[in-house]
Amino acid sequence: MSPAPPLGKLLEAAEGRSLELDSEGEGLRDELAALDKEVVDKRAEKTIASQKAVQELLKKKETLQKKSRLMDAAAGHVRLALAKLKRAQAAGLDDWKELKEEKLKLSDFAADRLKDKAEVTRLEAAACGASLSIDGSNLTFVGSSKGFTALKGALEQLESAYSCDVEVEAVTLRLLDVRGSLQRIGTKHSVSITAETSAGLVRISGAADQARKAEKDLKFRLTGKADLPCPKDLQAAARRHSKDVIEVETGAFVELVRGDFGGDYVMHIRGDSEGVHEAEEQLRTWIDERGFVATTQLADLNTEKWQQFTDDVWHFGEKFDQQFGIKTVLSDNGGWIRMRDPVAKHWEAEGFAAANWWGPAREELKQVMDWYSSQAKEEAAAEVKAEAEANAKAKAEAKAKAKAKAKAVEEDDAWGAAPEADITLGHRW
Repeated sequence: MSPAPPLGKLLEAAEGRSLELDSEGEGLRDELAALDKEVVDKRAEKTIASQKAVQELLKKKETLQKKSRLMDAAAGHVRLALAKLKRAQAAGLDDWKELKEEKLKLSDFAADRLKDKAEVTRLEAAACGASLSIDGSNLTFVGSSKGFTALKGALEQLESAYSCDVEVEAVTLRLLDVRGSLQRIGTKHSVSITAETSAGLVRISGAADQARKAEKDLKFRLTGKADLPCPKDLQAAARRHSKDVIEVETGAFVELVRGDFGGDYVMHIRGDSEGVHEAEEQLRTWIDERGFVATTQLADLNTEKWQQFTDDVWHFGEKFDQQFGIKTVLSDNGGWIRMRDPVAKHWEAEGFAAANWWGPAREELKQVMDWYSSQAKEEAAAEVKAEAEANAKAKAEAKAKAKAKAKAVEEDDAWGAAPEADITLGHRW
């Protein structure tokens, strides 16, 4: 197989052939115009011989038109080939078959970076001097196949320079890092994820599209947050239940940490909003089933009312022991009232706890707590009302004093003013 002629020779031949076809096409168009004029003249004669002549002329015209169309098509192909040869020459290629013309879709990040002319120049150099034109998020490449391969590599490198930071609350960040969630997100989306604990940030680096997907994935896991108090007597069982049941069923993370000195524990629940809500509800029910009644609704009681309530709990405990066989104990910090069957050896067992063994006593205790809560609300409302009335009275008194003071000033001005003279100008007639 003989080698292809040099690009310059091909260009010269293509330009010559293009001129020939253009010239032949122009000649055919002139011939068709003359034929049309002859047809018009023959039709004007209005004879039988002229009609036959017109028919012959129309047949000849049809043949010429067909030839003209073929000529135009050939000329069009030659022009396209000539244009491609010229682009190959402009790209510095010796072989037109090496010319590659492609359109690439850029990410928003890459399109923004390539607004910088210096970045475009760097890409062109990496693409072996190819011609690059950028229109929005579209990149048009004209160059060699080798240059196109190099361009794709340079674009991948450009895309990999993308990074974003996501602010993450300290507890959530620790859980995501310790439980391996950050590593799993990075592997899933083929990006690099690092936790900067001191700054409370997660940095995602990699290809822009993949990094944005990873960012969306991470933020979804940050939509839920709950901190639930846990009685210290349940902390060991709560750890087991959270790990073996709650996390498996809801997908949320649960961390149990010690609260204030001598107080309860706190369950940090983190994850997506739906999973966290489900985990929180399940854990509340789990604590509730074990006879622990939270006193959070009584947080607004004053010292006197709280002392009265604790005395009532002691008295009710005696009643519950006699009536229901249940012991009630107020926790050291007052956060929980513990109700338990002193006879049962395994009162925390799942079946025993879920049986609502303390239901009747709980309902009676709830009535007591609701009464104290309503008392606190009524006292708070009364205090607000009294404060509003006192403020209104103070404003009214201040307004009255200001009005009296202004009146006194007006009277002093009236008595201290000089008399006005009654002067009439001109003569009286």
